[in-house]
Amino acid sequence: MELHLEEREASLLYRVLSNRRDELRTEVRHNKDTETREYLKHKERLINRILDKFTDFDKKAHMKGYIIPE
Repeated sequence: MELHLEEREASLLYRVLSNRRDELRTEVRHNKDTETREYLKHKERLINRILDKFTDFDKKAHMKGYIIPE
């Protein structure tokens, strides 16, 4: 599957996935159920694989015109 994104879209998607990965790490630390922890770690690995595919883009592009002046 191919997905073509504008830089602002890629930047926002990267940010959302990064935030979710961080949330998963917290969930893993606080979860006592072994099976659930393993599933959460699996999801984190998948997100990391996706994030590794993002290359050469402005990670703050989604903020331009709103938080960062253009």
